[in-house]
Amino acid sequence: RGEGKKMDAHPGSKDGGGDGWGLGRFDNVRRDTMMSDGDPISGQPSKGPSVTITETEAPLFPKRKELPMMFYFVTSYVMFLQGLGEMSGLAVSYFYKNTLGVSPATLSTMTSLAAIPWTIKPLYGFLSDGWPIMGYRRKPYLIIAGVMGSAMWFCMAIFVNDIYLGFFCMFFASMAVAVSNVIAEGMVVERSRGESQEFASHLQATIHGAQAVGGIIAAYFGGFLLAYVADRHMFMLCALFPATMCLVAMWAPEQKFEGDITSVRRDMNQMLGEVWAAVMRPEISKPLAFVFLLNATPATGATWFYFYTNVLHFTSSFLGTINVVGAVCSLGGVLFFGSFLANAPFRPILIWSTLISTIFGLSQLALVFGWNKAWGIPDGFFCLGESAILSVLGWINTMPILVLAARLCPPGMEATMYAVIMSVSNLGGVLGTQFGALLTWQLGITDDNLENFWILVLICNVSTVIPLLLIGWVPANGDEVGAEMSVSDDKDRQKAHAV
Repeated sequence: RGEGKKMDAHPGSKDGGGDGWGLGRFDNVRRDTMMSDGDPISGQPSKGPSVTITETEAPLFPKRKELPMMFYFVTSYVMFLQGLGEMSGLAVSYFYKNTLGVSPATLSTMTSLAAIPWTIKPLYGFLSDGWPIMGYRRKPYLIIAGVMGSAMWFCMAIFVNDIYLGFFCMFFASMAVAVSNVIAEGMVVERSRGESQEFASHLQATIHGAQAVGGIIAAYFGGFLLAYVADRHMFMLCALFPATMCLVAMWAPEQKFEGDITSVRRDMNQMLGEVWAAVMRPEISKPLAFVFLLNATPATGATWFYFYTNVLHFTSSFLGTINVVGAVCSLGGVLFFGSFLANAPFRPILIWSTLISTIFGLSQLALVFGWNKAWGIPDGFFCLGESAILSVLGWINTMPILVLAARLCPPGMEATMYAVIMSVSNLGGVLGTQFGALLTWQLGITDDNLENFWILVLICNVSTVIPLLLIGWVPANGDEVGAEMSVSDDKDRQKAHAV
């Protein structure tokens, strides 16, 4: 979350991101999925032996003989496209600032509200599970997502001339990415349940490593191309990426659903009650509340973009360079977590990564007041170094949350519960950016008046450490989560047997 504060400082990043147009790399990481029980692609019950990895011979990534190549391809490619979608981040910022002439608070509000589709991901899973299209529950929804995303970016390139139509297009472009992302995260959750914390960590590192690679490519070309083409031309280019989702859908090995859809929908209604009962368990509700609060602290939003362009006069090419450095270091953060912290307890990682991120985040005040120049550090060099450090810390802070979310899921409702947990996390991110936008407006910060910007930076960074007061709500480690869930499930089964 420390990088989440600074994340908004980089125009090419998002809310999380992950939102499909790249206005925030690390919030993207927090947005996830909802799938049915069993295989998220085929819709069939999960088969095959589980993977066992010992501490002495754990590879960097799970063995492929246990997980088919199609698993890696589908999950990694969807996340790669999510990272590649960040190529539009700078173009969106320039378009709203220069073409539509909006204020920093308005841009932060519009972009964060456009991330709302990531807060209702369980809905997409229920729709795909309960309402097959031509007998298929996965492929048609992937195709719809691809067509929707392409259509929205095409409209951004051709028709958008006001903030409301622009918000409409970004909202549904974000929804398209969220729907397609459902499959990738659902597969990972289904494979993670019942396995060790280390195995779950490796799977998360694999798919988010693919996202980081896409982010690196997007960061470079997102800034480089803007020096030669208009923002609308970038939107047209971005319309091509979601279209490839249609091809991925054609290759997905899904069998036609031939069961009783009425009974499936009846079971879904019963699952809603089970999900609510599971959320009320203290071992789930407390960590869920902590994750929500960690994301709900105020964020600077798009105000950094105005500071970079109006005060420091950075060009689009240099902003792209900052994003490239951040994206490369994000990949480094993912690999570092997967290699050295996969078995580390959750609490120390969250505490130290948040505290260190806050300290480096406060160093942004040196940039705002120009102290770095007195120290002999140019603005550009200072921003590059800060981007590198905060990007690594941001992913190290985020990965435990993803692993914890996967480990909190009770048996039989893994994907559903994972979607609920991540939706609550995403809602916290949306509210955090909205709080930041409200502060921006209250402080009178505009595109030509950034005198109180330092107050916004100070509040956003200091508030990050407040949720750490509730760190006791987070399980000490992943094995503890599995043990607690197993005990609760045994008690539930005993009660059901007694009845």
